[in-house]
Amino acid sequence: MPYISRRRFCIAAAQAAAGLLVSPSLTCWASESKKIPLAFFHTHTGECLEIMHAPGVRSSAVQGKVAAFLRDFRTEQVHPIDPGLLDILCRVQSLTGSRGTIEIISGYRSPETNAMLRGTSGGVASHSLHMDGRAVDVRITDLSTRRLFATAAALRTGGVGYYADSDFVHLDTGRFRTW
Repeated sequence: MPYISRRRFCIAAAQAAAGLLVSPSLTCWASESKKIPLAFFHTHTGECLEIMHAPGVRSSAVQGKVAAFLRDFRTEQVHPIDPGLLDILCRVQSLTGSRGTIEIISGYRSPETNAMLRGTSGGVASHSLHMDGRAVDVRITDLSTRRLFATAAALRTGGVGYYADSDFVHLDTGRFRTW
């Protein structure tokens, strides 16, 4: 039997307990048609969007509105947005009891915008998931960004980055990782 240190065991036990605390109950997923209201505000365009989203359910009408709202505001390019991002936001709001407005800092980024941002900032990936419509940078008005980060990270459903100095959280539907 391999040796496991007491520290590693305690960390694994705490992670497992946290996972159980933030996991949705079975009844949460039993009814995929239960729609959850999501309210958005885009910090760069001043636009607002309110939608009803049912986790796991894909509505082309809702997807079109979301894609237009999360367009690259610098180039006006629209790109499909991974509906898994809305699922993550629904789960975060459900688990925290949040009803706050989701403030969008960045949604889809065209290759041109990503290259420009990469040239002016050290934290932009050369092939960011923003360019695939699989990432958003957000904050939620009634949650601290620290709590938003912790809740999203506990879901283990994609990448979660915490930018304390800029006061936002990056969420994506890629492999699970945190920073």
